[in-house]
Amino acid sequence: MTPDDYDKLFEEARDGAPFSNSSQGYSWMANWCDRCIHDKPARQGNDGQGCPLILVALMDKTPIQWLCETKEQAIHADYHCIEFRDEDDGPGGEPRPIPDPPGQLTLLPRGEYEGVRMLTPFEPDQIPATLP
Repeated sequence: MTPDDYDKLFEEARDGAPFSNSSQGYSWMANWCDRCIHDKPARQGNDGQGCPLILVALMDKTPIQWLCETKEQAIHADYHCIEFRDEDDGPGGEPRPIPDPPGQLTLLPRGEYEGVRMLTPFEPDQIPATLP
C-alpha cells in the first residue's frame, strides 16, 4: 500500500465517518497508526507520504480495510486494520511465512495460500443443522 493508492481506496471505502468524534479517532490511531510502518513517514514530518487510509477516514469515509466483527464494535469504532504492519516486524514490514520445521515434508505449496485473509464470524442460522 502506497500513498498513490488514495483514489482507489477512497472509491471503495464505505460511506460514513469511522469515528464519532476526534477523541475516539485519536485514541484508535494511537493504538494502530502510531506503530504502523505505513504511517511512519507522516510521523517523521513527511505528511504526503503517510498512510492513505487515514486520509480516507478524514474525508468521512470508512476504509474497507478497517474491519469489525459485530455492529457493536462498529459503534465503538473497534476496527481491525488488515494493512497494519508493526515497525518491529523486521525489514520491509511485510509478514513473512512461518518456515516449515526441519525434516517436515510439505504436502501442498504454501505460495497460493499466503496473503491477506481475515475470518469473519458466521451467523448460526446460516449453518444447516445436518450436512447433506
